[in-house]
Amino acid sequence: MVGAGLRGERRGKDLKLTTRVFAVTGIVVCGLVAGSFLFGGARSAIAWRSFRAVVIQSDDWGLAGFVPHADAWRGLDREKLASGSFPEVYWLSTLEDSAMVAALNTVLSGHSGRDGHPAVLQPNYVMSSLAHTGDRWVRYDLPDLPPLYRRPGLWNAVEEGIARGTWYPEFHATWHYDPEIRKRGALTAGIARKVTDRGIMLFPGSERAWELGSWRSRSDLGREVDHSLAVFRNLFGRDVHSVMAPDYHWDDRIEAMWGNRNLRVIQGKREQLNPAWGTGKFGRVRKYVMRQWTRLRYPGRIYLERNCRLEPVQAPDPDSVVRTCVEETRGAWAAGQPAIVESHRINFAHTDSAVVAVGLDALDRYLGEISGNSWESPVYLTDHELAQLYDRGTSWSVRDGVVVVRNATRSRKVVGIPAEALARAAGEGEFRSTGWGALVAVPAGSTIDLVPLQ
Repeated sequence: MVGAGLRGERRGKDLKLTTRVFAVTGIVVCGLVAGSFLFGGARSAIAWRSFRAVVIQSDDWGLAGFVPHADAWRGLDREKLASGSFPEVYWLSTLEDSAMVAALNTVLSGHSGRDGHPAVLQPNYVMSSLAHTGDRWVRYDLPDLPPLYRRPGLWNAVEEGIARGTWYPEFHATWHYDPEIRKRGALTAGIARKVTDRGIMLFPGSERAWELGSWRSRSDLGREVDHSLAVFRNLFGRDVHSVMAPDYHWDDRIEAMWGNRNLRVIQGKREQLNPAWGTGKFGRVRKYVMRQWTRLRYPGRIYLERNCRLEPVQAPDPDSVVRTCVEETRGAWAAGQPAIVESHRINFAHTDSAVVAVGLDALDRYLGEISGNSWESPVYLTDHELAQLYDRGTSWSVRDGVVVVRNATRSRKVVGIPAEALARAAGEGEFRSTGWGALVAVPAGSTIDLVPLQ
C-alpha cells in the first residue's frame, strides 16, 4: 500500500510537470505566433544588405490640376474655397509638360546603378479628368486632356523617358476625387463656379472627396478601375504591375477589388488611412493590428512600404530633406530592406520654375550622395522587379529597350521570360526564343541584359 501511495504521488508529480511543460510550450508557441503577427515583415528570398536596392515612387502624374497655369487664381480669394486645406506650394501645382519631364529624365539618366542601368522614376498616373464645357461635363482619358491643360510634346517626352529606362509608369487613380461630389460642388454659386470655369480642379470639400471613399459603391469603383486599366494598357503598351491609392484612403474591399484584377503589389500600406479605424492612440493600434492581420491573411499580396521621404519643395530647408533621405536610404540598407523613396510630382512639375529647380536639384544631389564608390552603388529597381525579387529572388523587366534579368540569390537560377516581354523589348529586332518565351540561366548575384538581334 505504501508503494502504491508513492507511485500515485509520483504520477501526480509527473502529471503536474507534464501540465507545466505543455503550458510553457503553449506560451512559447503563442508568443512566437504573436511575435510573427505583430512584428513580421515582408518575406524575402535575398539578402538586401548587399543588394542595396532603390525604388523611387512618385504620385499624381497625369493629374489635370490643381491649376492649368500660373494666372488661374488672379482676382480670386482661394481661401474662400478651401481655407488651409493644402500645403502652400500645392495651390499653384500643375500638370507636367514636356520640358519638365525631359529635365527630370536628364537628371535620372545622369546617375547609373552598379548594373549600368540609369536611375528610374516610377510615376503613378491618374488616368482620367473632368472638365465643364458649356452646360455639360466632359471626360478625358489619357493621353487626351482638357483644353486648358493641353501640353504639346508631353507624350513624346514620356515615350523618350520610357525608351531611356528612366520612366516606368504605374497606376495611381482614375480621377483622384469622387467625380459625383465634384460635379455637385463645382457648380455651386460664388467662387466654386468661377474656379471651375477657369479649369481649376479644386471644389468645395475636395480635400475629403476621396476617390475610394467608403460611401462609393463597389460596382462604380469596379467599372472605374476596369476602364482605367484599359486606358493604361492602351497608353503604355503593358499591364499595370503596382498600385498606389489616391490620398492614402482605402479599405479592405478596395484591396479585394484590386486582387480580383491581379493587382497584388500595393504601395504605401503603412500610410493607409481608414476613418473606420478611429483616431488617437486606439486608432493607431487598430491600424497596426489590422495591417499585420492583412499581411498574414493574404500572403499573395506584396506590400511595398515607403521608408524614405524626398519632398524638398514642401520643406523650409531642402538641404536637410536631402540629408535625411540619404540617411534613411542607408538606414534601410543596414536594416536589410530596399530603400523605397517617396517623391511627389509637385517636386518636379509646377507653375513656378523656381520650385521645379529646387526639386530637380534635390533629386540630383540625393542620387549623387547614395552612389558612393562603384562597389557601394545601388541598384535602381521598379516595383515590378522588386515584387518578383520578394517572391523568388529573381526578376525580369523591360527597360531601355532590353530585357533586364536579375538573380539576387546566392545560387544559379533559371528565369522564365514571357513572350510578350520579349516582343515589347524587341521593337524592330527579334529574340531567338520559343513561341511561349525564353529560359535564361543567370549566375548568383548577377544581372543579364537580353538585347534583341537587329
